[in-house]
Amino acid sequence: MKRLGIFFFFEKNGYVDDFILYYMADLVKNLTELVVVCNGKLSEQGRAAFSRYTQNIIVRENKGLDVWAYKTALDRYGWDRLAGFDEVVMTNSTLMGPVRPLSEMFEAMAENQDLDFWGLSVHHGAEGNPFKGKHIYDYLPVHIQSHFIVYRRRFLQSADLQQYWDKMPMIESYTDSVQRYEAVFTKIFADKGYKWDVYVRTDDLRDFTDYPMLVCPTRLLRDKKCPLFKRRSFMHPLEAYLNDTAGEPVRELYAYLRDHTDYPLELIWSNMIRTMHPYDFTRNLGLTRLIQPTLQDGALAARVRGTRRIALAMHLYFPDLLASSTAFAANFPPETDVFISTDTEEKKAAIQAAFAPLALHSVTVLVVENRGRDVAAFLCDLAPRLAGYDYACFMHDKKAVQTKPGSVGGSFGYVCNENVCKNADHVLNILCEFERDPRLGLLCPPFPTHGLYFMNLCSGGWGPNFDNTKTLCKELGFDVPISGEKSPLAPFGSVFWFRVKALEQLFSKGQGGAGWRHEDFPPEPLPQDGTISHAIERVYPFAAQAAGYYPAQVMSTEFAVTRCDAMQAYAGGLVRPLARVFDCTTFGNAALSATGFAARRHFGLFRVYGPYANTRRRHARNWLRDHLPAGLYWGIWRLKRAVFGPHGAPYEE
Repeated sequence: MKRLGIFFFFEKNGYVDDFILYYMADLVKNLTELVVVCNGKLSEQGRAAFSRYTQNIIVRENKGLDVWAYKTALDRYGWDRLAGFDEVVMTNSTLMGPVRPLSEMFEAMAENQDLDFWGLSVHHGAEGNPFKGKHIYDYLPVHIQSHFIVYRRRFLQSADLQQYWDKMPMIESYTDSVQRYEAVFTKIFADKGYKWDVYVRTDDLRDFTDYPMLVCPTRLLRDKKCPLFKRRSFMHPLEAYLNDTAGEPVRELYAYLRDHTDYPLELIWSNMIRTMHPYDFTRNLGLTRLIQPTLQDGALAARVRGTRRIALAMHLYFPDLLASSTAFAANFPPETDVFISTDTEEKKAAIQAAFAPLALHSVTVLVVENRGRDVAAFLCDLAPRLAGYDYACFMHDKKAVQTKPGSVGGSFGYVCNENVCKNADHVLNILCEFERDPRLGLLCPPFPTHGLYFMNLCSGGWGPNFDNTKTLCKELGFDVPISGEKSPLAPFGSVFWFRVKALEQLFSKGQGGAGWRHEDFPPEPLPQDGTISHAIERVYPFAAQAAGYYPAQVMSTEFAVTRCDAMQAYAGGLVRPLARVFDCTTFGNAALSATGFAARRHFGLFRVYGPYANTRRRHARNWLRDHLPAGLYWGIWRLKRAVFGPHGAPYEE
């Protein structure tokens, strides 16, 4: 067959990942001609990558999403020239694979010459229409998913198809794309008498799920010979998975790819770490480390101790906590070099005396300026001494004196120390985790949720620190996903493990930076929250990600049980009273009900703006809404959307 392939690509920096080239290498075997349409930027690296498979590359303005990218290619060729192809294949970079040759699919579909158009997979539709905007139908029709669709010659020659594309209006949003193209295309043309089908038939799963590619991808790969899977699987919110599953689809998918295919998993990892928020993919893949209290792999632990340089960095300020800090260090293997900062010579002498009996390789105690507390001491004085080490841990003698009752602050310390350094075997097991996974850059205890720290669940651990953390990321050159709606996998309490290479750019204060100084931190007295220290506390995972590593949570097995029970208690304590008012038959229904109630409070009589009211963007929005006439405010809002697009809107389906 004579086939034209139209490949749509979008990436904010124009970088072409290797998973795209892997897909394209097999795709072009089945094509006569290929055109790549890039929305927005295409880097020099990206152009060189695509040029391995085609010189026919269109770079256009990032408008109209995938719909207008395809339209641009169709218009460029023209209907007369397109009619010279037996098939025109339209696909995009939201797919990963193949796990089996695409030729199997093309050959199978070629057997049915009665089709006008066909695709890879189908969405089974829904009774209601979940998308806002102008609906052609009051339900979501069954439709071929737009990530892979093929037009045949007689369909290309039809006036109906040509008129559809010639009159396609500009697509302004993802919702617009779904409503005007993906969700309606199949039904529009089926109703006109055109015949269609898909390669991966999932009629038997219609009652199981409306979206098999996302909800049960392993079944499609294993049982239905599907050659491709969704990149979105790894970044899809776990909350969305929980509407239909217990959260297992992505773990099953990864296990199947690992154990039953030869697909290079590094292609997934490199793209995840570069482009996705760890809050999503670490939860979807279950990357939280549960550490046993007894040694699990003695041979690996011995190898780590013999071949890797291990360091413990500590900032010790409170003499009354010296005993517990010494006990913390006593859990480290004897090969460990310890670097300690404090603020007086008297404290230095006491620390040296307390650490002298410990079986450690070396102990170095520094007297440093008492400005910026533990964060400044770590970055200014201790981190420069960690060059050349492989794995390190940082801790300080945390004393939340401002938190009442004292048990609340004391339990914060327990959360940190229990999960980072429960005992000597726990420490060795953590070192083995880093050794087994070369992509692991940071291990942090979960943030506390008890007492007054329950607010962490409400703000996702951000508090008033989203804007200052985002600004710091920009200043340091960390081009990574950051969102106020997603919790950073950060070391709240500043007790954590890390691969030294993962934080080198942070330690140098950016690429080629001169390092940190105590003058970078405000003098005492410090506010309780919202300082540069609190931004740094949250920037650690983004530093690791920018360096090509990922952050994850770490918990002792005993604490994991406590955490699970606590989360169930929180959920039950909130949901039971809400169930008297809201529809709580499913998690999705409960979330929608609560979201609707919050919106009514936000815009209604109560004028409650929520936990992010302190951000500059929201301050400005809220002020304008309160002081401008409604018509003028919404006019500005629509103009902003037209110019900049919707805030935080997803690009993929």
